[in-house]
Amino acid sequence: MRGERRTATRRTTRLRPGKLLGADDAFLCDCAVVERSPEGARIRAFAAVERVLPETLTLYDEVETKRWQARIVWARGAELGLRIEAGGEPVSDAERHRIAGPFYAV
Repeated sequence: MRGERRTATRRTTRLRPGKLLGADDAFLCDCAVVERSPEGARIRAFAAVERVLPETLTLYDEVETKRWQARIVWARGAELGLRIEAGGEPVSDAERHRIAGPFYAV
């Protein structure tokens, strides 16, 4: 059995709706934020993750209307482990509408 490697306590988020964004905050796919801590997140992506997602991306939480720069550190099927590298910055209403575009949350 592997020991716990997280340095921050994680908290379950009750499958918060989110989006994964690429360069210039371009939409990549919808996701559900399963757990999050100040240093990382476990998400469930709604896309073919092994082909679609870059190693570094932006996680946008639709409930908090904040975004974080993150790096994928592990993947198991549609579930991904992200290391938060920067962010937690609020998103303006105009930016929130741009990110949402024609896409719908989980």
